[in-house]
Amino acid sequence: MPRPKQTAEEREAMRERILEAAHELLMEQGPEALSTRAIADRLGVSHMVLYTYFENHDALSYALRMRLREEREASRAEALRQAETGDVAAVMRSALAHYATMAREHPALYTFLWVQPISPGGAWQEQPHRPYQGNIQYLAQLAQLGMARGVFVERDPLLAAGVAFATVHAPLLFYYSGRLTDADLRDRLSAEALDLAMRYLIGDVNHES
Repeated sequence: MPRPKQTAEEREAMRERILEAAHELLMEQGPEALSTRAIADRLGVSHMVLYTYFENHDALSYALRMRLREEREASRAEALRQAETGDVAAVMRSALAHYATMAREHPALYTFLWVQPISPGGAWQEQPHRPYQGNIQYLAQLAQLGMARGVFVERDPLLAAGVAFATVHAPLLFYYSGRLTDADLRDRLSAEALDLAMRYLIGDVNHES
C-alpha cells in the first residue's frame, strides 16, 4: 500500500528534523560526522529517506549553512539597531570578535562554515552560498555608520570591511586548517589582529582599543 502523500507542512517539518539532527552531529562530532547515514541513524530512519527531502549530501549541507546564516542574520539586525543609536565602535569590535569566540567555543561550527570547502552550486541551490559577501556587507554597514559619525576614517566601506574581516580571520584560518598548531599563539594572534583591525578602522595606529 503506498504511503499517504505528505502535506507541505509535514514535509517542511521533516526537513527541519533532518537539519536539526545534522546540526547536533556537527556540534558534537564535527563536519566529518555529517554523513547521510549518521544523520539518518540519529533520526531512526533509512538513509534513503533523506534523499526524499534533499537531492544529495551537498544539498543538505547547503541547507544547513543557510539555516545557520538565517539565525545569524537575526542577531545582526539587532546589532545594527544598537549601532544606529549607540557605540558603533563597540558593536564593530563585538562583530569582529565573534569569529574568534565562535572558533574557540564551537570549533566544529567554525570549521564547517569557514574552513571546509563548499561544493559548487547545483540545481538545488536557489542562489549560491556566499558567506564572505554576507559577512562583508554586514561589516560594511557598520563601517559606514561609523564613518558617517566620524568614528571611523573615511574609506570605501566594503574595502574597509574586507580588510578588517581578513585581518581577524587570518590566525583562525591558519589554525583550523592545520597550518598553525599552537592554540595559545592562535589566541594571542587573534587578540592582536582584533586590535589591529580596530586601529585600521579608526585610522589611528596609536589607538589602544
